[in-house]
Amino acid sequence: MPPRPEAAVDARVRLSAIATWLLHHKLAFRGTVARLKSERINTLLVMLTIGIALALPGLLFVAVERLAEVTERWDGTPRINVFLTAQGSAERAMGWEAMADVAEVIYQSPQASLDELLAATGFGAAMDGILSGFEGNPLPAVAIVTPTLAAAAPARVQALAAQLEAESGVEGVQVDLEWLQRLQAGLALMQRLTWGLGILLAAAVVLVVGSLTRMAVAQREDEIRVLKLVGGSDGFVLRPFLYLGLIFGLAGGLAAVLLLALALAFISVPVADLARSYGSDFRLGGMPWFLALALLGGGAVLGWLAAMMTARRQLAAIEP
Repeated sequence: MPPRPEAAVDARVRLSAIATWLLHHKLAFRGTVARLKSERINTLLVMLTIGIALALPGLLFVAVERLAEVTERWDGTPRINVFLTAQGSAERAMGWEAMADVAEVIYQSPQASLDELLAATGFGAAMDGILSGFEGNPLPAVAIVTPTLAAAAPARVQALAAQLEAESGVEGVQVDLEWLQRLQAGLALMQRLTWGLGILLAAAVVLVVGSLTRMAVAQREDEIRVLKLVGGSDGFVLRPFLYLGLIFGLAGGLAAVLLLALALAFISVPVADLARSYGSDFRLGGMPWFLALALLGGGAVLGWLAAMMTARRQLAAIEP
């Protein structure tokens, strides 16, 4: 059955409407680009301003992520030193490996503890004179207990230490958690600073693009009145300003990616030299691909939202 004439007309009307809509977008985009080209210096300054605002939290994010990766690769699991009495035996200490939170137990005899002390101090003869006043070896046997990764949190380590201290044949327990707590607190603080700085600078980008949009609307106020007078819709009038915010945000995101890549390349060698001086193979590395996409997409979205909110409010106040 051939199509009805009414259906063919409706299809042509829809295609014509789509073509007109695409043409309006094309004209709005070209007009916006032409206006930005006519003000190259101001456009470049705005791009750099937005780029710097987006690159700063990106740089802090990379630093936090790299530091977190180093701490994960580093064997920083806290160890519990359990000092045994004369009645404590190696067999009893090795039996603690059956505990759920214990990964490994290393038994160190009193003589091994004394040899370690002498090697660490380097004063063998002097220490012999000091130890001569004691009856036998004054150092106790030590069981070095390593918790599992799942039990490496400070609260779990403290609970395991208390459990071991209650075992028979144990004279005392020593566990140093200050470094672990400081490391975790430092990483948490840096992560919060990254998010806080990112939110503040994202708000700054919105304010910058919003101010530029407000100025653009004010400059074209007479033109907007004429367009509304001849029947121009709100979407038609709003479209160039949306492209203005989108272009500013996307260009600022691109500037942020370039600035961040340059910053990482600039400081990567000094950071590697500093890490090498501490015996580490740490490398700052390049920028993650997802961060580059986030900067580009985030800049575009922020610019578009800022332009839309500002332009809509300004256009509502302009009547023919």
